[in-house]
Amino acid sequence: MARTVGSAADETRQRILDISVDLFIEQGYAGTSVRDIAERLGMTKGSLYYHFASKEDVLKALVAPLLTDLEQFVADARAAPRIDRPLIERLVNLLDTHGVLVRSLMGDPSVMHGLAGRREMKWRIAALQRSLASSDDRDALLRGRCALGVINAATIAPRFDLADTDGLADRERAVRARLSESEKRLVVEAALAVLSVTADR
Repeated sequence: MARTVGSAADETRQRILDISVDLFIEQGYAGTSVRDIAERLGMTKGSLYYHFASKEDVLKALVAPLLTDLEQFVADARAAPRIDRPLIERLVNLLDTHGVLVRSLMGDPSVMHGLAGRREMKWRIAALQRSLASSDDRDALLRGRCALGVINAATIAPRFDLADTDGLADRERAVRARLSESEKRLVVEAALAVLSVTADR
């Protein structure tokens, strides 16, 4: 079956996004130019601009699936009668999937400048914490924040255990690291344990 013009454009856009992540890992977001992306792809800057108007548009397109997934998770968690194992497993998988992208952008102040709606990001994180709490009770909110902290530490936080600060390959390996199935199970158990803690008053 012949490819349509639309499907070829979609494939090119995806190649641009994939190469951009590779370059952000290698050089940082601020250290990567549109020319770098175009040269890695073997295309002209003009051709790249046909698909994305700027490097900021590339960034927004990369982050959009994460934001959509988080919104859907929060909506589903709020609709659920309680936060159960399948929901926590889903959140761990979601953040593990997007962890490579987030780690490649972390620590780069220009990323937050390039993303519109910095306050919106804080709102999303607060909404995620509240969805895990399942209540506006102060202790429940603390449990939700701590459970998210456990998941974040495993899926999003830099993997210093894998990084050799002098070796680029090791740094890239640390950024690209994903959790094994047994590690995911451990993180799920830890988050569920945090959510089940009650404070003695």
